[in-house]
Amino acid sequence: MPDSIPITEVREKLAEIAGRVQFAGERIAMQKHGKTVAVLVPPSDLELLEALEDQLDLLDAIEALADYEAHGGVDFGELKRNLGL
Repeated sequence: MPDSIPITEVREKLAEIAGRVQFAGERIAMQKHGKTVAVLVPPSDLELLEALEDQLDLLDAIEALADYEAHGGVDFGELKRNLGL
């Protein structure tokens, strides 16, 4: 669980907090009125999250292709009509 800091404190100590994230690899949750509104994470965490998203997108594409191969597709004109275009 990341440390939680009020957003007002983040504003006051941004350089220090950014250093903790960058050099110590900390994850810092910013809170406003006691609710987490954003999280500062090291770039390596962001890269991992983006790689995970890419993998999930790839799995969705593979599933869509398998569905197309099993059931066929929809003609582009029919798709436009179905969408009211």
